Amino acid sequence: MIKWKEGKVQPAINELSGLFDNKLSSNNKAKIYLSIAEIYFDQKMISLSMDNLVKAAELIRDPNEKGQIYYRIADISFNENDFTRALEAYKLVIKNSQSKKQIQEGHLKSVQIYRLQGNLELATKSIKNMLLDENYSSIHSDLELELAKLYLQQKMLVEAKNRLESIAQDYKNTIASAEAYYLLGQYAINDDWDLDAALKYFQMVPKENNQSLFIEPAKVRLKEINAYNSTQLKFTEWMERLEATDSTEVKQLTKEDEIALSKVLYSMAELEVFHFDRRDSGIKYLDKIIELSLKTLLLPKALYAKSFILEEAGEDSLAFELKKQIINEYSKTDYALAIMKADNTFNTLDFNSDKNLVLAEKEWLDEPFLALNKYKEIIEIDTLSESSAKAAYFLAYQYDYKFVKVDSALKYYEWIIKHHENSEQSLFSHRRLLILNKVITDSTVISVN
Repeated sequence: MIKWKEGKVQPAINELSGLFDNKLSSNNKAKIYLSIAEIYFDQKMISLSMDNLVKAAELIRDPNEKGQIYYRIADISFNENDFTRALEAYKLVIKNSQSKKQIQEGHLKSVQIYRLQGNLELATKSIKNMLLDENYSSIHSDLELELAKLYLQQKMLVEAKNRLESIAQDYKNTIASAEAYYLLGQYAINDDWDLDAALKYFQMVPKENNQSLFIEPAKVRLKEINAYNSTQLKFTEWMERLEATDSTEVKQLTKEDEIALSKVLYSMAELEVFHFDRRDSGIKYLDKIIELSLKTLLLPKALYAKSFILEEAGEDSLAFELKKQIINEYSKTDYALAIMKADNTFNTLDFNSDKNLVLAEKEWLDEPFLALNKYKEIIEIDTLSESSAKAAYFLAYQYDYKFVKVDSALKYYEWIIKHHENSEQSLFSHRRLLILNKVITDSTVISVN
């Protein structure tokens, strides 16, 4: 182990493996496997680490110690999304552990794995059996929550909502009730489009339990809803003003009026599309900017944003036509330049990651759609430079914290780990991936993507 501490990883493993040539007791062999597993785990070679932990557990005779090792295997495998190995290990935890808490967690995690693997019938049956057994009363709230998630997964929305509401009432001030309120808030947005109800639900999350993983996501949702309500009020005021005039008077808006109205319309579009995943509604606000022919910088920006949204939705032909319009009518704007850089169909330009990163950073505060596209251009073409690692981490961070689109965040964190394993960004990405995967697998968060 001294060699490992000195940074000599492979010599340390070789030296430990050489000890098996001696006559050793089962317990001593197990200790060697545990040491090798620790080295592999430190090197982020998780699969090899788990293999050696399994070998150690098989040799250990003491049931309690055996249970502890299987618990570690199960916990790490679950967090790594290796559900097959995790399920096998949790079964052995249930069989060997002397800890009631670990045994109950083993049962709970097992039904979570059944759900995540799509074995919904077995998951439902197991949960209902445990809910009838007082021996599992300490995890009944978690089991109820799992049942609600099963209903959500099967689109049994009424049953899911009823179950979540009962959890919130029957298990007050628990981790489960806090998550139930968060999921009810998501339901109110995604299925009912009732922002007032969602606001109330999200406000309850930190009040229920200050240890909940959903406090920060709830805060983000509250901020988004308040921004939406405020912007929508401004939009309504503008529409009432425009309706009170005839079509000719619309053109008599002052330059300041046009800028103010454009900002309101654009903000509504951004909130609808990126924060509430309502693409069709968001496009209507962009179309309003185009329809009113508001001669501000937000007109080409609206065209560009609409092309971006359509392209994300796979409507490439419509997006292409909008890009052509930008090239033809606004050829000197940054939007036209971005299009030509991204697509050789329009023009062939030299690409430089460092320069593009500087441009993207400058444009982020005022032009987020444009900046996002530039960051994506960098990593699409360049997988080697430090600039591409920075660009990918910026994208991951924004989708993670600003837009709360977990799938997109995971995509870019994984891209960093794949292409820049030894970078500073990779270190942070590894840590964040563990947290996000735990939130996803534990909670099936109904997220925007």
